[in-house]
Amino acid sequence: MDLGGLARGPSLVKAPTWKDAIQHIVLGLRREFSLDDVLKHRDALQKMFPNNRFVDAKIRQSLQVLRDQGLLQFVSPGRYRRNDIAPVFSPIIDMSVAAEFFSQSQVARVALETWASFNLYCVNCESDALDQLRDNTPVADFQCFVCDKTYQLKGKNGRFGEMLPGAAYGPTIAAVREGRMPEYILVEYDTRFRTVVFVDAVPGKSITEDRVIPRKPLSENARRAGWIGCNIRIDGLPSVRQVAPAGVDRVLVRTEWKMLEVVSDERTLH
Repeated sequence: MDLGGLARGPSLVKAPTWKDAIQHIVLGLRREFSLDDVLKHRDALQKMFPNNRFVDAKIRQSLQVLRDQGLLQFVSPGRYRRNDIAPVFSPIIDMSVAAEFFSQSQVARVALETWASFNLYCVNCESDALDQLRDNTPVADFQCFVCDKTYQLKGKNGRFGEMLPGAAYGPTIAAVREGRMPEYILVEYDTRFRTVVFVDAVPGKSITEDRVIPRKPLSENARRAGWIGCNIRIDGLPSVRQVAPAGVDRVLVRTEWKMLEVVSDERTLH
């Protein structure tokens, strides 16, 4: 973010303060952001305030001031939420973010993950953002930084059928047996209009071992020879709709999710 405009503009009346600078940075971030997101601007701030030798400390102090004034909300250690705007949802999938890829499957995966990072929210708590996990994290793609719920993202151009392509068979079965299955987010999109149409959240605990079906091992000529993936039967599983063309209220989604989890717990016990 360019802080030069901030220094050139208000400085005609008064020099920008640390609060002005940090608020300017925060307004350019996502509604929910981390301390690290702000610390990335330390070099620009050092140039703006060359006589200050404790830039990181001033950043933290300024965030505290903005929080005390009600402009920010403390979410968890190192995590903040802006109170100036309501979360904004966009159904548009930006394919340009995956322009460097040639494989259509890679293009779809990167574009969908980018869309999810800006639009998905936690169904278990009031967090309006999810953190994307590192590539190759077993079983899960996203995590809520407030309640630690994990999510597996699955997308399809069109409607999902009875089967869902899963991750590696071994880690998936282990997650089922140990009660570590993530919640599944099923995104149905339309490449003709580059838009998301429907999004459904499925409780991970509803995916039982008999629903995880191993695929054939990859051939000896494959790059990951011997690797065994799996398919997951999703027919009949309970779900909550997160996104629909007519719009879905997040409060209602979270209420329905709580009720769904109670039902899933009862089914698991029986």
